[in-house]
Amino acid sequence: MQTSATTGGPDTAEEPAGPPQPPPSRYSLKPALIVGGLAVVILVVFSLGSAFTHTPPSPSKAPKGSTSVKGSALRAVSAEKGLRPIEQDGQPPPNVVAAITLPQGATRLSSTDPGAGATYDQDVQFSVDASEAAVLGFYKTELHAFGWQQVTSGAATHAAGQQLVGQIAGDDGFYWQLGVIVSPSTFGALGTSDVTRFTLRLLQVGDDD
Repeated sequence: MQTSATTGGPDTAEEPAGPPQPPPSRYSLKPALIVGGLAVVILVVFSLGSAFTHTPPSPSKAPKGSTSVKGSALRAVSAEKGLRPIEQDGQPPPNVVAAITLPQGATRLSSTDPGAGATYDQDVQFSVDASEAAVLGFYKTELHAFGWQQVTSGAATHAAGQQLVGQIAGDDGFYWQLGVIVSPSTFGALGTSDVTRFTLRLLQVGDDD
């Protein structure tokens, strides 16, 4: 009897499959890179444009001629000429003088040195044909408009009337205070209009360091 040999066929056993592979990506990083590059270019262009077109804020300047004052019947003029008697050795600095106005028609009466030379402390007295309330309203508006920070207001401490005190930084590295002391009104020579005396006192107060 013939024993039939079992013919061994080829080894058909399959190798175990590895972990499933993700499908090939259909997306490209190129569009993202392009968008990112465009964003950088746009940012640079706008930054350069801003650098060339930006203009720093101009310092406050006193009016040339007379200008109207919001909420007041009085008009404003530069105080430069009126304060000239108390200017000395570059003080007060130009930006401080430029931030002070006078009611149009105000007349300078006198000037004094309350500080007696210890630090800069000078004042000038004026007179104007207007009421005490009108002068106070004028300076409340003008000090705010020219960047003075209000320090105090109320009854004058060493004189009759009302006062306003504002503070501003000078170009000389110091802070400066402006006191506006407004005296009670009196009648003019004809008795038909108010006349008010007021004092502008400028004081160098140093910085906050």
